[in-house]
Amino acid sequence: MSPRLTLEPVDTVPSDSQVCHYDELSEDAKEELPLLTVSDDVCVDGSIANGFQNCDLVKYTDYYEVSVV
Repeated sequence: MSPRLTLEPVDTVPSDSQVCHYDELSEDAKEELPLLTVSDDVCVDGSIANGFQNCDLVKYTDYYEVSVV
């Protein structure tokens, strides 16, 4: 079963959050990120999901909360 990944825009960044910037992501995660910002819930390859595991938030055009299930 493929992991499901969701990115939700957030207005505030908690001080204890682990923030990853777009340029710190793997190439696979960078390619998938634009789709994830406009989709509610996407099944992704495990290698892409792993690229987001250490991130609570991703800074792209805005800050996005990362959820991997």
